[in-house]
Amino acid sequence: MTGCEEVVAEVRVAIRRELERLRDGGLEVRRLLDVGCWDGSTTLAYAGVFGCAAFGIEVFEAEAAKAAARGVDVARLDVETRSFPWPDASMDVVVINQVLEHLKNVWLPMTELHRVLRPGGAAILSVPNLASLHNRVLMAFGRQPTSIRTFGPHVRGFTFREFLAFVARDGAFEVERARSVGFYPLPARFSVLPAALWKGAGHTTLVVARKRDVAPPWLPFIRGELDAGLQTYFEP
Repeated sequence: MTGCEEVVAEVRVAIRRELERLRDGGLEVRRLLDVGCWDGSTTLAYAGVFGCAAFGIEVFEAEAAKAAARGVDVARLDVETRSFPWPDASMDVVVINQVLEHLKNVWLPMTELHRVLRPGGAAILSVPNLASLHNRVLMAFGRQPTSIRTFGPHVRGFTFREFLAFVARDGAFEVERARSVGFYPLPARFSVLPAALWKGAGHTTLVVARKRDVAPPWLPFIRGELDAGLQTYFEP
């Protein structure tokens, strides 16, 4: 397992622990949604913490089929252009792990995530940290940070502080816990302490937030960009 693969596995373990923390804190969960569920194996592990129904969103048909075969209720859609197919306040927990950095239009999925989550429900969100230690070193030597390469799958970069501000914008979510996972290039067993002491330089930012019953603030950004002729992907 490479260093990056080890961090990805570490993030999944961290998400499961956060779900267990929510369960032990008394959060009642009957429906869990995993945005970007891939083949559904991790989704089922997350839902298993609560013994609840598992829902997912996946854009790749082959992986969505695997998830459905495993028993995940999968919606096959592009979250940059389409709304989620579930009613308002229908989910108790939403997980969106390592997805937002792949999207130019982050406004629509955040709005939809907020819409389908019930007030008081929990969202667990994670993204690579643009200001991680290894990215800072690379940039200090004039190199491109690995979290947003020119020929790579990521089109957005978030620092630790920026991501917290994005999630909590206008009080849509109350951030309950924010942490860093991994401290690349250190192996997982040595990364826990430095990631806790210097959150802003950890590899991945992980946020646990509770939905507040207020209007989501992100959707107007789509309208502003459309009016400016900058985007063509969504017409609300």
